[in-house]
Amino acid sequence: MRVMKHKKTSLAVAAALALGSASAVHAEIGLKAGAWDLSFSGNVNGFATWNSCDSSATVVAGGLACNNGVGGGKEQAIESGLLPSALVFGAKTSQSGFDIGVTLGFYPGITSSATGKHGIGASTIDMRQNFLTFGTKAGGTVKVGRDIGMFGSDAILADMTLLGVGSGGAFGGGNTTLGRIGVGYIYTDWIPQISYTSPKYGAFQYSAGVFQGMDIVPAGAATSASLTAHEQPGLQAKGSYEWTGTVAGKAWVSGMNQKVKARATDTAPTGSSLSSQAFDLGAKVNVADFEGVLYAYSGDGVGTTAIGFNAAAVVGGNLEKRKSKGGYVQGTYKFGKLKPGLSYGESSLDLASNETNANLVKKNKSLVAGLYYSLTQSLNLVGEYISTKAENQAGGDNKDSVIALGAILFF
Repeated sequence: MRVMKHKKTSLAVAAALALGSASAVHAEIGLKAGAWDLSFSGNVNGFATWNSCDSSATVVAGGLACNNGVGGGKEQAIESGLLPSALVFGAKTSQSGFDIGVTLGFYPGITSSATGKHGIGASTIDMRQNFLTFGTKAGGTVKVGRDIGMFGSDAILADMTLLGVGSGGAFGGGNTTLGRIGVGYIYTDWIPQISYTSPKYGAFQYSAGVFQGMDIVPAGAATSASLTAHEQPGLQAKGSYEWTGTVAGKAWVSGMNQKVKARATDTAPTGSSLSSQAFDLGAKVNVADFEGVLYAYSGDGVGTTAIGFNAAAVVGGNLEKRKSKGGYVQGTYKFGKLKPGLSYGESSLDLASNETNANLVKKNKSLVAGLYYSLTQSLNLVGEYISTKAENQAGGDNKDSVIALGAILFF
């Protein structure tokens, strides 16, 4: 057994690569054990966040701006950013003409569990990656297990707040903050799947697969419908085109479809079903030290923030879908080791046909100004200012603003 340098793209490394960070250049911990190449990679991060929360009586169900109510104050936390910390183990070899491999990814946050910040608290570990792969260079690769989805995946990997905090700092009780999740794109999520990725045909590559369907969830909005029965898998697919040159970049399009039925215990009429569809498109362009990102999505019965969240309502005894859309625009520029960036995005949710629901979220939007400094090839120092606004269907709103300072180290 011997130590080696081993290159492998985990989510943490992909984040650095996608953002053009100096931390993308590093040697992972690797071992050669017989015919197997073993590798370890990941990141550790933490941020101090100060959130000036809204203190009004306005309710925005599904809104992503902090509101502590009348008389409420600010929120401060030491927490993980949009990326949790990570330890990703990989093993690969070649057998009988096939390249085979396995990936196990452990993602702990530094924040105490969602029950609160109290004594004898504990952080949680999210095992997001747990999959095997097999294939050939000429024939493509099959993946079986739990990994990142296809719809919306390029949107989050191009998001500059992947190295930072974005929206959701110091509130919400989750393992991580939100970045632009729900304020520019729907969360791609980590989904059980059997999928296929083609070899590259010049600059073009595609992926497609069957995925575990996601429940329809009344997330923060009591009048929203719930459906939890899955009789068939969901479908997702993605295509991308990358080019090099003076103006280099990548363009992509992805989509998803799923069907969910109501159980007797759900709030939707028993036996009713909901068919959901969504697609997105985006592009990332690099010219010298400037990088720009433009992204948009549209959904019908998919909801907002995460797949299935507030996707439908029961109106007059009938199940009705809600439409959603959104996108973001982002620009960064590198001055040596310093990369400032500016990003604006929003996500909208429409009422279902003939629905009346004044408190339901209509739009979440945010503006992020960030400074990302590569102190070493593996360590980034991060400062962000985030302003988030959540509007309800009646025109009321909640507003917050966050200052975040911290560091993220890739290995």
